[in-house]
Amino acid sequence: MAKKAKKAGNKEEQVLAAAPVANQAAKLPPKAKPKSAAERRQDRIDGIKKTVYPAVLGVLAGFACYYGAATINQFPWHFVMLSVILVTYLIQRYTYPFLKIDANAFQTKDWLYVEFIAVDLWLVTWTLLLN
Repeated sequence: MAKKAKKAGNKEEQVLAAAPVANQAAKLPPKAKPKSAAERRQDRIDGIKKTVYPAVLGVLAGFACYYGAATINQFPWHFVMLSVILVTYLIQRYTYPFLKIDANAFQTKDWLYVEFIAVDLWLVTWTLLLN
């Protein structure tokens, strides 16, 4: 009998512990309105553009560094990298409106994402060309 009483007591404690969780769920903000099929398709196209465009810029920067190695050789590596970051950022900042992408809506994480892609492809392309 004692075991049954312990089990019954645990169930009551579990129900009491679950009650605050239900109250917290009521305080959460409502979910956003679901997107239509056309909006989802446009978001996917924009995401592809935001990925491919910095990749192409990174590859072009890699070729530019390879063919301009005589000029770049006199600068320290971190100056070259910061120059590539600055140039790709400025190019993307002013050419995204031509691709119908709102660059003003970009947050810091979005800019870090596209710049990582550009710098990564720049380094990979330049390394492959140098070997």
